[in-house]
Amino acid sequence: MKRSDSRSASRFSALLLVIVLISSLCLALASCANPPAGTSSVPAGESQESAGTGAEESAPSNVADNTQFYDEITRKMKLEKSFEGKNFLTDGIGEATVSAFTDGDTTRFRLSSGEVVIVRYYEVDTPESTSNIEKWGKAASNFTKKCLSGAEQIVLEATAARAQHDSYGTRYLGYVWYRPQGETSFKCMNLELVENGFTDNKGINTEDYPYYSYFNEANRFAKSIQLRLYSSLDDPLFTTDPSPLSLAEFEDNPDLYYDPDTDTGAKVSLTACLTSLYVSDSGTYTFTATEIDPETGEKHTINVYAGYTSSPASGMKLGHLYKIVGNLQKYGGKFQISGLHYNAVYQIDNGDYTIAKQKDYHLTFDSGLSFISQYSQTLYTDAVVRSVKSEGETLTVEAEAFLRTKNGQKDEVSAFTFKIPASFLSEGESISEGDALRVEGYQFEEGSGVVDVVSENEFSLIPKN
Repeated sequence: MKRSDSRSASRFSALLLVIVLISSLCLALASCANPPAGTSSVPAGESQESAGTGAEESAPSNVADNTQFYDEITRKMKLEKSFEGKNFLTDGIGEATVSAFTDGDTTRFRLSSGEVVIVRYYEVDTPESTSNIEKWGKAASNFTKKCLSGAEQIVLEATAARAQHDSYGTRYLGYVWYRPQGETSFKCMNLELVENGFTDNKGINTEDYPYYSYFNEANRFAKSIQLRLYSSLDDPLFTTDPSPLSLAEFEDNPDLYYDPDTDTGAKVSLTACLTSLYVSDSGTYTFTATEIDPETGEKHTINVYAGYTSSPASGMKLGHLYKIVGNLQKYGGKFQISGLHYNAVYQIDNGDYTIAKQKDYHLTFDSGLSFISQYSQTLYTDAVVRSVKSEGETLTVEAEAFLRTKNGQKDEVSAFTFKIPASFLSEGESISEGDALRVEGYQFEEGSGVVDVVSENEFSLIPKN
């Protein structure tokens, strides 16, 4: 071989070696920049957050299926304040037991001193599950109930040295700590709701939110795996399509519309009239809805929860026939319908709204009954009898009454024909001209003036003398 050929071969070998070394170096650098799945490029002992790779800034390694629950971040936060022998109201911290569950972020507690207080969980806001029904609302409510029902000990921590009310003035703001059965450490229910994607972190990074860093970390985690509120998956306890409901059928087969295992009812559509109203001490409105069979007079009732006076549904009218759309619930051991969408001005019959179908369906004739704004075209004075005709087992009574108003009664008189079973009269009793009727009845045909009296306990005769 010539010397020049030998030198060329040596140069080629050296060049090839350099190329191999550069390629190896590039592969090593690429591996460092893009670690294999399941590993992290963050140095040992340094969190991703401290390294500047917050959960919401990187693509999640997995997406939640919303069947699991998490508490790793919740367990980091410790209850450090002493509470033995202290009172939540006066000392800002103290032990309590559950008196009644309301929803995901509100619970009624009984303090060790005996007082019952309503606590609105601070720094969170779960979806609604009472007067309004929202996606993940019932799931959040069930989660809170499950956690606190299994607690061995509960401590309430106020947001100030003494417990403070929220903007409504009826609920106290606070953190709810609970110690699970068989454990020695407390968990914060507020924080656990955030970590499990039932609520955003509603706090801000100020001294008013001393636990902000934990809530922020929990919120970032829930978002990173698209958990519940941040998921595109369906909530199995929530539906938007109402099912037609007959109260008669429901009473015979409640399990078709209500699951006792999850304490969840179906969204339903019911045609019934509102016959009475109860206003609680706290200002909530609950109507009685009555479904009646015009042929037999058979009646079935259910409560309709309309929320506070701020809710448009609280302004629904007694005596009107409604298509009621809402969710079945069990409250205090009884079924009710809640979560109504109602607008008195825009009556939209699109399947999701509660609307009035007939405004003079159930009429009340009673001069002694107190007038309230929920009466509209359905409350009259006692009806004065003008004539009576017996037709078999039915009495046909022609009578007159005045429509009652907020300031008294209207000037013009209204005429009605009452259909009253003769069996409603006691032995020897009769109806005569000039007598007064204090009754409730149903005008099945709108504007007809014919009122069917179907219940004996809704009929009272006041003789003219």
